[in-house]
Amino acid sequence: MLPRSSSEQYRIQQGVAATTAAAVGRVWRRIGDDFDASWAGTRGTLLDVVARGRLAAVTQAIPYTAAVLAETGQTAAPTGALVPAAFIATAPDGRDIGSLYDESIVKAKTAVAGGATAQEALAQSGRWLTMTTLTVLADTRRMVYEADIIQRPAITGYVRMLNPPSCSRCIILAGKWFRWNEGFQRHPRCDCSHIPTSENVAGDMRTDPYAMFRSMSAEQQEATFGRSEARAIREGADIYGVVNQQVRKLPTARSPIDEIYRTAGTRTNAVRALRERGFIRDRGQVNVPLSPGVRTDAQIIAAGRGRGAVTINGQRVTTARAARFDAAATGQRDVLNRSTMTVAERNLYDAKYRLDYALRTGNVPRSIGPSSADRYANPIPATPERIAELRQALQVQLNGLNRPTTPDSVRRLARALGL
Repeated sequence: MLPRSSSEQYRIQQGVAATTAAAVGRVWRRIGDDFDASWAGTRGTLLDVVARGRLAAVTQAIPYTAAVLAETGQTAAPTGALVPAAFIATAPDGRDIGSLYDESIVKAKTAVAGGATAQEALAQSGRWLTMTTLTVLADTRRMVYEADIIQRPAITGYVRMLNPPSCSRCIILAGKWFRWNEGFQRHPRCDCSHIPTSENVAGDMRTDPYAMFRSMSAEQQEATFGRSEARAIREGADIYGVVNQQVRKLPTARSPIDEIYRTAGTRTNAVRALRERGFIRDRGQVNVPLSPGVRTDAQIIAAGRGRGAVTINGQRVTTARAARFDAAATGQRDVLNRSTMTVAERNLYDAKYRLDYALRTGNVPRSIGPSSADRYANPIPATPERIAELRQALQVQLNGLNRPTTPDSVRRLARALGL
């Protein structure tokens, strides 16, 4: 049977999604015929609604993996603690969340240019906003599930769980077991989820494509799979073959967590990347905005400076621990020293580093800074497509420099990097 904690998580998250989407809809209905002026007056409110909804989704998602493990008798200790703010710093695909929602007005204007009335255009964009909000919330909570699975080495993978009603492409993936480093395939409004485990959980329609198909009425089957396709499956055709003939490749969207999956290579590198990107921190640490890094100054100083330096590729390099100690002890920090950067500063620094590294070496880096993984592991070729992705990731960070909420320290870093 499906773990009760999975069903409960789904119920809670659906409530968060429905409440947030409804609130977004109410704000959107304030938009009048003057699209630009109305959007300027409501944009901040709408983005605040989305931010609060995402934070609620993250807060509810963080205990999920531990609850499933406890219920199913599995033991898998985490290597750190998830950082809620990191999961809502950008849209799930890495872009600025405001620029994503700005598309609503663009779509409304495009509809008017195509002959729609202002009311019709706003209705179309409103439907797009609902779909986008539901997708953003689903991807945000999935990022939490994925990160928590990565940071628990004893969990070797997860089973894909359906949340009916589901499309044919999702149904054929139900119950499939994926290794921890396999990204979660999704499409707009997909709300399928994870069951963290080392083996499949059988016997429930939400993890069995055929059980799901049999639970549907003939009308539902035909609406989901197509009339002829549903009939073929009822008569014994292979459900996977039928759907794969319809859709050769499931459209997907990459989140920052998926990017870590693809490039980390090993579980250790994946956990390190999660730490470097600010998604997890060592247990017992606390985030203090006025202090560099993720510990209070008192904690950093009490821990000591450590050995101070290490030798990497023949060069003597100050350790991250020593850099944080020096910054806390003196009250001064090097704006270009990544060890003492905030999460927002690291996001910008890392985006530039990855692009520069790829352009310089022809390979995509597995980590930030000198690394044995980049030196000894099989290289990841920097194809034109990957270069374009890295350019876009950096542009997202640059776009964020214009937001009023962006800390001045991030702008200082941009200037220091020559951006």
